[in-house]
Amino acid sequence: MRFLAILAIVLALLGPLIARAEAKGPLDYSLKQYGLTLAIALLGGLVSWLAKVRKGDASPWNVMQLTGELCTSAFAGLMAFWLCEWSGAPPLLSAALTGIAGHMGTRAIATFEEFAQKRFGVKEPGQ
Repeated sequence: MRFLAILAIVLALLGPLIARAEAKGPLDYSLKQYGLTLAIALLGGLVSWLAKVRKGDASPWNVMQLTGELCTSAFAGLMAFWLCEWSGAPPLLSAALTGIAGHMGTRAIATFEEFAQKRFGVKEPGQ
């Protein structure tokens, strides 16, 4: 939840920049930029996995767990990157939030989901 609060503050502060920002689509970024973004997110995921190994929550030889962690981290980092680009966040802030989202993995995805539900007024089924 702390990540969500920080992200919300950053987006609120950068609101005026949103109006001036050029609309870019996902295909408007270079491979170099995507490569760096994914590398930062994957590094965050690797650090998270190493911490789990150190705590004993993951086996160092479980390749499937490492692969799952890295895929989740790449997805979370990419979502953070796109949200930062949408908000007009400065590049260094975008890189930092991408790495944090990559480290958080599924927690970051759940945070993004909660943010979207609140932002767009979507309720869970059965509520």
